[in-house]
Amino acid sequence: MDLKRPLAPSFIGSGTLTSPRDMVRALETLENTAYRFVVDGNCVSEGNAALVKLMMDDESATLIVNGCLFLNIASYRYLDFETIEDDQWRFVLHADGSRLELVALPDTEENSGDSRPHLLSEEITGDLDALIALDDDDEED
Repeated sequence: MDLKRPLAPSFIGSGTLTSPRDMVRALETLENTAYRFVVDGNCVSEGNAALVKLMMDDESATLIVNGCLFLNIASYRYLDFETIEDDQWRFVLHADGSRLELVALPDTEENSGDSRPHLLSEEITGDLDALIALDDDDEED
């Protein structure tokens, strides 16, 4: 019996993700973040934001407004992630000539609970919608 089959990659602690499904799965672990938006090597904006919406939509923008992050995976080509000092996670989303750097902030009494914006339903379009639905079905078992 030949049990050889192609294996899916494994990323433990760090890696580069190109699959939109994997990017969504990594980013849905985020809540509160410190962000830096870098264009052509120059930081144009930085601050803190709570992840409010995670989507894949060719017609929507990634927005950071009023302390809220509306993150569109379709805005980026790939994602690097790694653990950094003190067990913090760093995510870098790469686009053409720009990158969005996100560092997960630990929950504190000040930024946890009802004061945090709630994650809205995902608006995923295309084939990714079916893939995410499969993940949701797995969780019900």
